[in-house]
Amino acid sequence: MSKASIKICTTLHTILQDESFNNFQITDLRDTYLDASTSRCSVGETYNFIYRQIHRLVKKGIFDKNVDEQTRGTTYKKTEKFSQTNFILQNAEEAAPTESPTRNTEKSNAIQQLEERLKQSEIDLLASIGESEEYMRLYQFFPDMKAHLESQYLQARETSSKLLGQIKAIKSAITHLQKVT
Repeated sequence: MSKASIKICTTLHTILQDESFNNFQITDLRDTYLDASTSRCSVGETYNFIYRQIHRLVKKGIFDKNVDEQTRGTTYKKTEKFSQTNFILQNAEEAAPTESPTRNTEKSNAIQQLEERLKQSEIDLLASIGESEEYMRLYQFFPDMKAHLESQYLQARETSSKLLGQIKAIKSAITHLQKVT
């Protein structure tokens, strides 16, 4: 019987060839891969890459998948077929996880949209602050309008507070997207 031929990343193959690397979890393999690899992919992208590779090898019978019902942890163990398989090694650029250009474009578009919303919210905030300050000045000149001006002032302050919250949320989203990119 001829050996099955399977393409695999050189770094991943080197790790899996290690006798002590058996009965492992995807996160263990991911961490070892990240330590050994020169790839600059994120932890999440690397996890997805490793998961897809191991899932493919499980489907071919090279690894057994064991799910512990109590901990819900999944471990993978080499089968006899592992040593009988002819692995075709690929250099890292061909096999390693990559981020698609469309995803980068989507992220930059999202960041751009968020920055536009941020600018608009900041403009609205300045207008709201100016409005509340003007109500205070008007109150000094027209104390007999106290009830009306005070309610308008409080409404403008409430709007300012909401806008500050929006600005904070938008900045947080922008920061998150920039870290992921």
